[in-house]
Amino acid sequence: MLKIFFSLLFFIVSATAFADPGVGIVLDKNGNLFYTDLKLVWMIKPNGSKSIAVPDVHTHELYLSKDGKLYGEHLWYNGEQMNTWGYYLWCRLANGEIIKVKDSTAGFPQWNSFTRDDQGNMYYIERSTPSYFWKIDTTGKKTLLGSKVLSATGRLHLNNKGNIYFNNGADLYWIPNGDSLQLFYKNAGEITGDTNAHSIINTWSDTKNNIYFATGNVIKKIEKSKYMITIYKSAGNWKPASGLIAPNGDIWIMEYNNKNEVRVNKISAADRKGIVKENAFQLYIIPLLLVIGILLLLYFVFRNKK
Repeated sequence: MLKIFFSLLFFIVSATAFADPGVGIVLDKNGNLFYTDLKLVWMIKPNGSKSIAVPDVHTHELYLSKDGKLYGEHLWYNGEQMNTWGYYLWCRLANGEIIKVKDSTAGFPQWNSFTRDDQGNMYYIERSTPSYFWKIDTTGKKTLLGSKVLSATGRLHLNNKGNIYFNNGADLYWIPNGDSLQLFYKNAGEITGDTNAHSIINTWSDTKNNIYFATGNVIKKIEKSKYMITIYKSAGNWKPASGLIAPNGDIWIMEYNNKNEVRVNKISAADRKGIVKENAFQLYIIPLLLVIGILLLLYFVFRNKK
């Protein structure tokens, strides 16, 4: 029975890998961008040059510590004959040296997360019934942050205020720092009522604590006022997987397609301002002009009747 389970799991992962793309994309203090394509970790320097930062690693997520250390995993399948999985955890030091921080181990990573704060504390979902949400400090001490019966939990995101966000299907939940687990936004995902954990691929935030997430073929933004707007739409057969907002206001967007190809695009802060102005004109000015036009028309119609 176990052999059948692993065979089925491997088939699903192999056949639908594009449904669970890599989401790891981080920016260091020198402006170097790192991202994963599930085969390599790439680095793009501020001058636009691109090189391999970490070769031959299958990692979905990345974590960059405040001292410039880049962390990830390498996960592999040992083939149908063995029907086993293995992994190790790696770290790329600020000088470019790559070391293992956990040796090759059978199975899948347990009690490890790349959702971490500046102090190195990890935030982890124990997917069970109910699901438990833990904070794990650098000594291994676990603190329960909340629990809830959920069927389709996605990835965790921790913002700079210590608030945790995650999706359950199309719904977005959060655990405010020092508070209890609660619903943040109902049906935030592109498909209303979607019960797939990948309805929202990944979630991130900016320094103003606006929330961004990739869903379907768009990226949406939820402002502190809970106003939600679509800010980006992928073209063709591309879909957004992740992104980040740079300190200077640039937005980096990571996309994938059904061939498992990955690309990143940058929208500069200046271009973002232009988009905001264009959206403002479409969302506010045009409707306002239409309303004014209708009111003027009604005014002249009733005036002529008199």
